[in-house]
Amino acid sequence: MSILNADITHILINDLLSSNGGGPSALLTLASTTRSFRESCLPYLFSEVRWPHKSKADNESGLHFFPEGLWPYIRHFRLEWFDEWTEPTRIKWGTMDKDGNYIPRDLVKFELAVAKMPKLSKVTLSCPFVIPRSLFQSLGLSRSLSAITFIDTPLQIGITSMSPVAFKQISLTPVGQALRIGDGPTDPRFSDITYFIRDWRRKYRSQASWRQVQETQSSIAFVKTHAAHLTHLELSGSLCSFGALSRIDWPCLKTFALTGNAPVTQPYEPPAHVQLFNVLARMDALRDLRLLFSQSKAQEFHILGSDDPPDPAHTAKLATLTDFAISNACKLDGILNYMTSLQRLAILAIVDLPRWPIALGQAEVDRVLTDVAASGCELTDLRIIVEDKLTPDVCWSITSKCPHLQTLEIERCGYHDGKSVSSWQEFLEALSPLSALRDLRICMQFPEYDDVDEFESWRTVRKDCAKALATGLKLLGRVGFEYRKRAGTHRYQDAWLDFVISRRKGGAVELYQLPAMWYPFPEVWESSRLPF
Repeated sequence: MSILNADITHILINDLLSSNGGGPSALLTLASTTRSFRESCLPYLFSEVRWPHKSKADNESGLHFFPEGLWPYIRHFRLEWFDEWTEPTRIKWGTMDKDGNYIPRDLVKFELAVAKMPKLSKVTLSCPFVIPRSLFQSLGLSRSLSAITFIDTPLQIGITSMSPVAFKQISLTPVGQALRIGDGPTDPRFSDITYFIRDWRRKYRSQASWRQVQETQSSIAFVKTHAAHLTHLELSGSLCSFGALSRIDWPCLKTFALTGNAPVTQPYEPPAHVQLFNVLARMDALRDLRLLFSQSKAQEFHILGSDDPPDPAHTAKLATLTDFAISNACKLDGILNYMTSLQRLAILAIVDLPRWPIALGQAEVDRVLTDVAASGCELTDLRIIVEDKLTPDVCWSITSKCPHLQTLEIERCGYHDGKSVSSWQEFLEALSPLSALRDLRICMQFPEYDDVDEFESWRTVRKDCAKALATGLKLLGRVGFEYRKRAGTHRYQDAWLDFVISRRKGGAVELYQLPAMWYPFPEVWESSRLPF
């Protein structure tokens, strides 16, 4: 075993990871067999790590950090501090300053380790306190770091001290941004009332007016520092303004995602859609645009405005996009007509928690498909969240107007089982014209079963349908069905039951169930293993 070819070991490890949906359990078992396998598995087991850990600490030495021997394997470091440690009545691993702000201890252990992490490429920060400048300075000296993400973390001008590092990917999400996408899985902490009433978060909300000004200025200054090298930018509308973004050149930016609330437009400024295109005009390399604003009764974002005909410069920019994701907070205004290069399209339903979004109705879906067909683009990926029950007629409409699809996902917002008026065969016939279809997720309706049925009839009937679709659609490699999953004592949410299709000689089909998957927002194209 000690002389097993390294390439074979690499193939074995990758196969274990893919067959287990990216989970570490099978890899841990392999690593415990021999010293040789342990050494081969360590780079995979510790490529992404989280710190600190509640169970790894003592009063004498404080929070335990990773052994130095593991530092060379770390590629993605997640600094996720626990909210409850900052509560004034039970402070842990930190102190309060004279202004009542939490000051963490032991953060220096990470600061000193950064320089000895030669493969560190990404850092995610989720901290209920203002991160000290000394940590930013340590990160700035990293020679390998290229991506950084801020989640639920107060921002100050100290973030601009990360130098001379040149980031290629930046993601900024403000404190308290909690969104629901369709009626799918949400972070469990958003279901716990204590998340919203933590002392530090209540204090933050009471200072929202001046903090937003400060954080917007800090965010713009930070992204401006790295704009020349950025290829991927995810930015909340609460942390920017179109006016500030339009004064920056973005020569390498390929992916631009705006989330949360749409940026505020002042009365003396041009209309929001004009300002948006002023920003996009500075992004010559842009190919993937995501406008993922949360739905609001008081605000509807018009992308092309009321100009008739629309500005030729605006439609020319739309024609350069290959990937486009948009939420129900935006008016499409016929913009898909002008997207002649479009290859991937996602239309989502997004709203602030605890509300539920309203997705596209049947008439709106028909208009979307008509516009896509009118553009002449060869759409290969379509992901859409709908409000109404799916019928074969909708599938026929999709196949006739988007004949080149390779990936199709139709999700119903608030799915429920019941008596279906259409058979599996009708759906199969409607999808059959998609000769290149390889990945299918569909919200077909199935008979209603008791969710505590020990025979899991709801799962069996979906597996039988998956086999029928796999037999009829010869290139299909993965198929998934929506179902309603219990997410608490009185709470249900939409989820997917996915299968990988394995085809044997002679036409035999075998199905392998995948672990629960989701799209970690604002990712819209590639799903990953559900982390909770």
